[in-house]
Amino acid sequence: MAQSSQVAGTVKDPERSLVGSAVVTLEEMQSGRLQKTVTDASGQYSFSAVTAGKYRLVIKKDGFAPIVIAPLTVAEGQSVNQDGTFDVAGVSSQVTVNGNATGSSEDGYAVSKVNRGVMGDAPVVNQPYTITVIPADEIANTQVKNLRDTIKYLPLVSFTEQQGPEILRPATRGVQGSIAQNTRMDGMSIAITGGNPMEQYQEMQVESGLGAAMYGPANPSGMFDFVLKRPTEERTANIFLEQDSSSIGTVYGDFGGRLGPHKIFGYRSNLLFGDGTQFVAESRLRRRLAEFAFDLRPTPATTIDAHYSVYDIVQRGYPGWFSYGPSSKTNVAAADFILPLAPDPTRVGFGQAYAGVNLTTQSTSVRVLHDFSPNWHATAGGTAQRLDRFIDTPVNTIMDNAGDYSSSLSSGFAPRFGVESDLGYITGVIKKWGIKQDVALASEGYRFNQYSYTANSAASLFLGLANVNNPVVFAAPTVGLPHNRGLYQSAVVHQQGFNLGDLITFPAHILVRVAASQDFIGVDNNSATARTSGSNKQGISPSASVLYKPTTWSTAYATYASSLQQGDLAPVSATLVNSGAALAPYRSKEWELGFKTDLHPLAITTALFRLERPFADTLSYNGSTTQNIFAIAGQQVNFGAEISAQGTLFRRLLIDGGFTALNARLNDTNVASTEGKRFVGIPSYKSNFLSEYRVPGIANLNITGDWQFVGKRPQDDQNLHTTTGYNTFDFGFRYSRPVFARVATLRFTCDNITNTRYYSTISAGDITGANASANLAHLGSPRTISSSLQFAF
Repeated sequence: MAQSSQVAGTVKDPERSLVGSAVVTLEEMQSGRLQKTVTDASGQYSFSAVTAGKYRLVIKKDGFAPIVIAPLTVAEGQSVNQDGTFDVAGVSSQVTVNGNATGSSEDGYAVSKVNRGVMGDAPVVNQPYTITVIPADEIANTQVKNLRDTIKYLPLVSFTEQQGPEILRPATRGVQGSIAQNTRMDGMSIAITGGNPMEQYQEMQVESGLGAAMYGPANPSGMFDFVLKRPTEERTANIFLEQDSSSIGTVYGDFGGRLGPHKIFGYRSNLLFGDGTQFVAESRLRRRLAEFAFDLRPTPATTIDAHYSVYDIVQRGYPGWFSYGPSSKTNVAAADFILPLAPDPTRVGFGQAYAGVNLTTQSTSVRVLHDFSPNWHATAGGTAQRLDRFIDTPVNTIMDNAGDYSSSLSSGFAPRFGVESDLGYITGVIKKWGIKQDVALASEGYRFNQYSYTANSAASLFLGLANVNNPVVFAAPTVGLPHNRGLYQSAVVHQQGFNLGDLITFPAHILVRVAASQDFIGVDNNSATARTSGSNKQGISPSASVLYKPTTWSTAYATYASSLQQGDLAPVSATLVNSGAALAPYRSKEWELGFKTDLHPLAITTALFRLERPFADTLSYNGSTTQNIFAIAGQQVNFGAEISAQGTLFRRLLIDGGFTALNARLNDTNVASTEGKRFVGIPSYKSNFLSEYRVPGIANLNITGDWQFVGKRPQDDQNLHTTTGYNTFDFGFRYSRPVFARVATLRFTCDNITNTRYYSTISAGDITGANASANLAHLGSPRTISSSLQFAF
């Protein structure tokens, strides 16, 4: 006989007080059958004798915005606990892809489940990896605009800035991510080194470390999945009027809902325009976004969705980056240039008003999602993305230890990337002999296209000489600015993985997670006229985990993973015999021990880890003094510990923070002076703590604050010099109230309130070896004031 299920929960208001007499409706999405009840004086409701299926849960009470959660999946014999927290009338309640996910400010931005995917549908506490999420509420309340700003609120994540604040590679555990291996949009691969507006995302999910067994070949820098905003079950309409740095004005609209009989057609659109001068006089920032998402439900069990977005950003006049380093690593008598203290980034002259970046990102995706039953699900889809990049930001090369530098316009960076990716998977639950299995079978891959062009010579882009204490405004080069001309496809990477995962739940609180990916990687390197080289490799990327659950809300685990990964791309340089070429694939390994809790009021994750990966370097080619080659030179070994916590203490104090201790070292460098030294630019300690305090007696007023700490960072491969650590502090508030029958939310933030000067990125050039280093440093943002007014219709 089929076992009946139960759905129950507790309803609270924005002040976390219990709400009685709220009307709760449970609608079975396939049949439309309704059940209704009301909450008691303790804010509790329950539905018994619920059959397995997908439901729509709606909670209503006068004076509050309805709470809508769909789909809410109920398995046979399951007791589902689904709490709800009202917002003031007129504010749209969040509707997540997974009805059991949270992520609101009331629960400290804690997320109990990630989107269903190749990891299966197990709660985060049952996943034997460190998983962190920044949800939609946190994205909106912190007023982040790009990935660099967002990463601050993911304390276990870092980044390496490439050619400005919009072009960067995210990282976990001290390993820089690949251009396309480690970043996803709704589970499908995308390139990351271009414009990426956070306004179009529902949330960002990060799995730290090595995830190739579930996602296909990847390096151990983590997996970053950007979840697009999709149609909402109820109509939503939000207008944002924003101002940053006192002169950048932005208008942003977010609209969604469902139409047609039984609401089978859904829509969502995010439109944005912003323009103005940022913290440097005569600079310019212009952002334009148009994102459209649609879905169709031909049956209650099937959804077809699609999206198209185009994002264009222009940044001119921002500070350029600094290049520095010893002229020789083997000659101890050679000049040793030290990175100066971070200068004032608001000074005119570190950048030039006519120089910067123009970035355009276009992406399209289509997916089909089908539920065979409450326990078995399938998804198949594809994404196409194109990144066009024009980059001529000034490079300020340190010439001595007095702060003198020469300034030139940068050139030679890839002008275009293209990615076509695919993803298909089936997840399900098998129960037999008292053992439960959460299985996942998937196939995922992509084709990554890199383009190159013939750049102007360095001499034609020289601007002039200056000093960090006296920056200079230079005239543009007499030959004009560089152009993206003569584009050709310089490298193509084909990657496909076939993945199988199984989370086995035994009696006595023991779980085992095993997964493997059969991977295929092909590389073609081209000149402007012909194919010059290539490689093909295949292998298996396995992982295995053992979990022990002393309680339902806590897990201790041990994980081992080994991954085949795409080889690095060689820099574009006239001295490299393999300039712009992709190296053959290689393998990384990781060991991890962790403990998680999902107990209120705080959800806590802790982990100890060790990872090993080969690293590439610029080496002398066959002993030549004029020709070099980019090749595998040694091994990077990183080990450390991390802890994060999200939740609410004393019903009023929100806590969302984390701390990382990391030792990242180079081994087998073939150069005695760099053997065993710490990796350039990676701090031993890093932390960030975000807090919000609900002011008693004043409804919907929150005082916000953030503290970020970054420890000392090595400046050079020999660890002769370090850059001191720094702290930044943010302060702000958020307040909501009805205005003309609409709900208005005012947000105000002052970032870096002490106006601390620091380098946001210090990164290695050629890492190690016998050649002159070209280490890089980017200036961090000064004190910045952001404010916004949101109207919810």
